[in-house]
Amino acid sequence: MTGADDPTYRLGLGLAEVSRLWRHVLDARLKPLGLSTARWVALVNLSAHPEGLTQNALALRVGIKGSTLVRQLDLLEADGWVDRRSQPGDRRVKRVFLTAKARPALASIAAVGTDLRHELLRDCSEAEIRTCVRLLGKLKARLQPLAGPVAGDERPSPELAAAE
Repeated sequence: MTGADDPTYRLGLGLAEVSRLWRHVLDARLKPLGLSTARWVALVNLSAHPEGLTQNALALRVGIKGSTLVRQLDLLEADGWVDRRSQPGDRRVKRVFLTAKARPALASIAAVGTDLRHELLRDCSEAEIRTCVRLLGKLKARLQPLAGPVAGDERPSPELAAAE
């Protein structure tokens, strides 16, 4: 089989489309809380890394350019949600940490994500969900070595764990 008749072909396209649509709906639902995509994704990623992340590592995880992230971090820091500190041994490198003030935003992100997840999966059986999660786990395990150290981070994807 080739092309649209091949279920593996449709799987890849389906994963990409579902991911895009899921994130789009989640973004729309978080927007009234004052959380842009770059803001909520940065906060969720930082919540999975209590030891902080360098600005470069965070930019890679968020999927935006460093200069774009710096503008978002400026806003998050001005709002008191993150703190940037020089890294010991290299004062040019900044590590980003969540502040206690960010916790309510993370709770809101998690609540909105939980509501959306329940809405989307309401008529799916537990067995269907477990099968899908197992398949995604296999795909992730095979992709990690190909994607490199940052994209291949072994921790659960913060977007999937907390928001979606």
